[in-house]
Amino acid sequence: MKKINENNNLDFAFGKKNYLFFAIAFLLVVIGFFLMSGGGSKNPTDFSEEIFSFRRITLAPIVILIGFVFGIVAIMHKPKE
Repeated sequence: MKKINENNNLDFAFGKKNYLFFAIAFLLVVIGFFLMSGGGSKNPTDFSEEIFSFRRITLAPIVILIGFVFGIVAIMHKPKE
């Protein structure tokens, strides 16, 4: 919610650091989904073991969860006044 203070400046709900945390969170989630993608074979009837790699099963979900944690931190962080 925007409020106007006595100097006619807008006071935003989040500070500069919060938006930085939001950007980091967004990038981590996008990177996590990118790491999870791929691993298919050219022929849809062939089975590929690539889908069970460490990157897709372990690393990508951890990166996505870290991104969600950064999103929570971005919301909960109170800017210094």
